[in-house]
Amino acid sequence: MNYSFSLRSLDKRVRYLAWTRFIRSFGRGSTFIFVPLIFIMYYQVSFLTTGILLGSATVIQSLVQYYSGKWTDLVGRRKILVYTQIPNILFYLALFQSVAALYPVILVILFWYLTILINALQYPAVQAAVADVTSVQDRMSGYTVLRVMANLGIAIGPMVGAYSYVLTGGFQYIFMIAGIATIAEVVLLYQYMRETFEPNHKEATKSISNLHRVYKADRLFLLFTAAGIITGFFLRQRGTSLTIFTVLLQNEPVQYLAYIWALNGLLVVLLQVPILSIMTRGLNAMFWRGVGVIFYAASFIILFFSAGLIYLLVFMTISTVGEDFLSPTTQSIITTMAPENLRGSYIGVYNLYTSIGSLLGSALGLYVLYELSSVSEIFWIYIAIGTAIVSAMYFLLGPSFNDRFEIETVSQPESTQYFVDFRR
Repeated sequence: MNYSFSLRSLDKRVRYLAWTRFIRSFGRGSTFIFVPLIFIMYYQVSFLTTGILLGSATVIQSLVQYYSGKWTDLVGRRKILVYTQIPNILFYLALFQSVAALYPVILVILFWYLTILINALQYPAVQAAVADVTSVQDRMSGYTVLRVMANLGIAIGPMVGAYSYVLTGGFQYIFMIAGIATIAEVVLLYQYMRETFEPNHKEATKSISNLHRVYKADRLFLLFTAAGIITGFFLRQRGTSLTIFTVLLQNEPVQYLAYIWALNGLLVVLLQVPILSIMTRGLNAMFWRGVGVIFYAASFIILFFSAGLIYLLVFMTISTVGEDFLSPTTQSIITTMAPENLRGSYIGVYNLYTSIGSLLGSALGLYVLYELSSVSEIFWIYIAIGTAIVSAMYFLLGPSFNDRFEIETVSQPESTQYFVDFRR
């Protein structure tokens, strides 16, 4: 069983989506990295409350994705891709003004939550659109192109955000950049993106009404989702917990965060295609997902020794290799499991349930980090051990997924096949 290494032959709509991913991550990457610092430094919000706010945002995001996944299977992809992002332009500009004028924190939280909600509407449509125009064998290549371009934006955006803070003494300009980037994203999608999926409304409605029964009968999908919940808990520490650990507990400069996330983006651009080449030579996506999680576990051990720049760069290098194995497999696995007319819905279901892990990872992660603040390095040993254990779950699921992959390669599910027998 092999995936295809096919980048040049991909449908041009994959490339359009990839360019919008670059614009999006360039504009919004800083907001995800620096929002915890805004809450804690500007508004003196506690570690635990910050964790709950960030974790709750993930749950809200995933709940929206659950319904927008159904929506994209009902109305198609293009409408959601183009029109849902227009309100975000106003919300990012409102965040710029709120942080610049130090408006009450409740307004910052409200506008930030609204950007999270709007961002979430688009995600299932993007992932489903790639699956629409790629075969099962080519799908990992399609998601790799999106990922490379998104991380090229991440290589640039946080650096711009960090130096805007250094030069102006405030984080507000990251939101202005996000608003301008959103305008460019909407224009590009409107001008060039054509529909990838024309649903049969009668059959689509019938299929989605049976979604609950269909995915609950899919034992492999449920096991994969359970593993995703646990994975989300541990990998969440790479975000908010890393930011707080570096700047507030280890007293390192804010620029260090920009350096390591720029390195992350650059490494993805350099390594993702060679790693895709490795993954297409044999074995299956579930196996490579397990390999990726092992790299994450190894990277967390590095933080036990120091949060100095060299250690942070080594940490990010190792974890990015893990990310390069892990990230392209998620949508490839889900869209291989899902019937053709339920791809967006399956992505929404997976994101909804795995958000539980992200919520717990944000809240409990920051709480434990706070309790261990005097010996915060120990925190990363616990995270490394837990992450290593999770990798075994993916290796155990590999044979079952291999069987599913072989079946899907022989026969793609028809758009009316909402009653698929998943007991095979």
